[in-house]
Amino acid sequence: MNWRRSALKQGLISEKTIKDALTTTRGDLFLTACYLDVRPGELDSFIRTSDEIQGFVAAIDSVKKNADYDRLSRDQFEYQIDLLTKAYRIDAIEVIHELATMDFDSAAMAEVKLKAAVQLKGAVVEKVGDGEHSLVLQELNLLYQQSAPRIKSIRAVQVEYEGS
Repeated sequence: MNWRRSALKQGLISEKTIKDALTTTRGDLFLTACYLDVRPGELDSFIRTSDEIQGFVAAIDSVKKNADYDRLSRDQFEYQIDLLTKAYRIDAIEVIHELATMDFDSAAMAEVKLKAAVQLKGAVVEKVGDGEHSLVLQELNLLYQQSAPRIKSIRAVQVEYEGS
């Protein structure tokens, strides 16, 4: 109790600091106590002695129970995700640009460079096989599917005899 009084007298904990901490922690008393570096019981006694802070806590609780608050929270969350996604895309474009403009010594690095340049351009790349071989295999596969014999009947019973 003496510590609380000295903290109040020194101005370390005031109604303003408690309100700011409650706002920062969105009304969570335990997080607010940690934020203010006091015990939860001490914070509770601060709140109980001030009608203004009690009204502030009640207002936070009523806002948290409001459906519009949930919708706004979801909207803010989605907005933050959109911002982060855009920032990561900018970073990705910079990395792709570095890949596309770097020197290369091997065919593998040339392929990486080509893919990076295509990605940077924004073109859609379809996976292409080995040219003629791929086309021949596709044609053979199609012909087989058209002319392959189909199962006409299914054996329902299988009988085995053992010699005596």
